[in-house]
Amino acid sequence: MTLHTDRPNRIMSPPTVQIGTELAVLLADYLGDHEKDQGYEGLMRRAADHRIYDRVSRWRTAPDPEATTVAVVRKLLPVADRTHMAKALGTSLGDLENQLTSALPKAVRDHARILSCRLPRWHRL
Repeated sequence: MTLHTDRPNRIMSPPTVQIGTELAVLLADYLGDHEKDQGYEGLMRRAADHRIYDRVSRWRTAPDPEATTVAVVRKLLPVADRTHMAKALGTSLGDLENQLTSALPKAVRDHARILSCRLPRWHRL
């Protein structure tokens, strides 16, 4: 086997992959929550309250949504929820917030796709 040292290593380290997968599952569960001020509806309501609804709304249809900032993550996800996620993943709040800058837009996109699949066919036309 020949190693090509001139190519960048695009494989993520196992802990990063595992945390990324666990975070994706955690976010999918979070966005699917239908409790008051929770889940996808709560996140979109907070986006509207902070006047960033248009930005967050674009994540729903983007093939590869751009990463956001920690400030936006903090506006969209209450500190209690972020703290709970960090504890569940065994990571610091700061590390979680940094991971959420790219994971949250993708989770919103994926959740919106699931929602659109649940609509009746006539509604999707």
